Amino acid sequence: MVKKSHTAILAGAIERPQEHVQLDDIDRALLRELSRDSRQSQRALGRQINMSAPAVAERIARFERNGVIRKYSINVDWDRLGYDVVVFMPITLESGGDIEPTLAAFREIPELEELTVVAGRYDLLARFRLSDQRHLRELLLDRVWQIPNVARIETMLGLGNLITEDYSERMLRSDPDATHE
Repeated sequence: MVKKSHTAILAGAIERPQEHVQLDDIDRALLRELSRDSRQSQRALGRQINMSAPAVAERIARFERNGVIRKYSINVDWDRLGYDVVVFMPITLESGGDIEPTLAAFREIPELEELTVVAGRYDLLARFRLSDQRHLRELLLDRVWQIPNVARIETMLGLGNLITEDYSERMLRSDPDATHE
C-alpha cells in the first residue's frame, strides 16, 4: 500500500474555490449592509439600498443558494471575555507521517481560530486566542507539542491589529474582478 505524502493529504483537505458568482453594485451594497448587521430586516435592508423587501429577499435567497452567504453569525469581542492574547504558530510537519491524526488533534483544540495550509517554509499556520502566558504555556506543553507529526513550530504573539475595519466591507466596496485586470 502506497502512503500519501503529507502535502498530498493537505492538498486534499483544502477547501477548493467554487465557481465565481458575478455581483452587481446592488449585490455588493446588500452584502455590505448584511456584513455590518445581519440581523436587519429585509425591509430595513431595502430602505438602505433603495429596493423593495421582496427584491431583497430574492437576492439574499440567491446568495444563500450560490454559497455567497455561508452562514449568519456574531462577531464576539474575545478581548472583552479575557482572551486577549493572539498567537500565530507557523508549523512544519514531519515528512511521510500520517497527518490525519495531526489534523484531528488540531481540530480538538478549542482555542484554535484558524488553521491554514501555506506555501513556503512551513506547512501550516495556526492562529490561537488565549488568555495569558500560562494559557500559552499549557497550550504548547500539554497539547501542541503532543500532536503527532509536528516537527517544528514557532510562536509569535500578536501585539495589536492595525486594520480593524471589517474585511467584508472593504472587499465589497467595488468590483474585485476589476482590480485583477
